[in-house]
Amino acid sequence: MLFTLLRGLGWGACALVLAACSSSSSTDFSSGASSGTGAGGAPSSAGGTGNAGLGGNPDNAAGGQGASAGALSGGTSSGGADGAEPGGSGGMTANGGSAGGSMVGLHNGCTPGTLSDSGVLKSRFDSAKVMAGGVEYFMQVNEWNTSAAQVMTYGGPFFFKMTTQEASAMTNGGPTGFPSLFIGANSRHSTANSNLPKLVGSLTSVLTTWNWNDNGTLADATANSYNAAYDVWFSTNPLGEPNASGPSGGFLMVWLHKPADAQPIGKILYPAVTIPGVGGMWDVWIGMNGRVPCTSYVRTEDTLSLSYDLNDFIKDAIANRTNNGTPVLQSSWYLTNIFSGFEIWRGGVNLETTSFCAAVN
Repeated sequence: MLFTLLRGLGWGACALVLAACSSSSSTDFSSGASSGTGAGGAPSSAGGTGNAGLGGNPDNAAGGQGASAGALSGGTSSGGADGAEPGGSGGMTANGGSAGGSMVGLHNGCTPGTLSDSGVLKSRFDSAKVMAGGVEYFMQVNEWNTSAAQVMTYGGPFFFKMTTQEASAMTNGGPTGFPSLFIGANSRHSTANSNLPKLVGSLTSVLTTWNWNDNGTLADATANSYNAAYDVWFSTNPLGEPNASGPSGGFLMVWLHKPADAQPIGKILYPAVTIPGVGGMWDVWIGMNGRVPCTSYVRTEDTLSLSYDLNDFIKDAIANRTNNGTPVLQSSWYLTNIFSGFEIWRGGVNLETTSFCAAVN
């Protein structure tokens, strides 16, 4: 079942509508699958591929260090009512090789910079603008669905870390919130020089790299349930919706980790697809978040690092993905916001974004 829920400054996109797909300042969240309604099985304990250097892409072994991003919204998962993920996800792919170079045909993302600021965000909607590699990002706690203590520490060896996380929410509804970074403009928050909004049909590349660390939480699925996801917004308006908590066009999400007991909004319409230019295999979940489509690419094997061109997913969605015969994304729409972060249902203490960057061209 889908239901919509607004959260303070941003809302989720592809979670439940009580889940959004992901959003900036309103309630954006994913929602878990309820027992017996399509939740995947427990993740396997299959091994990873080696523990490469910071910023490495597990699929292309690209090196590099990371930058930051953020805002008050994002994330859209959904309850398990719409069904069906077969089994559990595979084991974790490690952070990528330490060697340079890339596998043939794969696209590398940007190189994250070093976060120039440090501090602590303590309240539900506490936020800060930060700089990394000359790029401005908006960082936010964004606890829109609960009120227990969440504390985000940023700067130093990581972009941000959840040093306190006492909130919890049922996985058949929206998460506690979406601690995240973003570039773009929403909910009366914006970042400088993001090159957004930009006409989708004129995009040449949307380079991004994200390195995150579970710090042991993935080993205990009983105590921890969260995703690690990009939330990307599209508008039908050339100016976007800089004051709104959701987009007018639709949402696109990229999940690097999916918990066993929560899922994106909708259902898997395209299982185990490959995306030209991006490593790995992806289940494509599609559903409606209110009046707009939410398309979630969920990696079939978890990864702690990905460096890629987000435009490869955008082009795939335009060319190949429909919902009841209607395209889920159109080249006449405008890319407005890019988030990365964690939709947390429970646990997640010490979850961190180690480094991040996003560059729209």
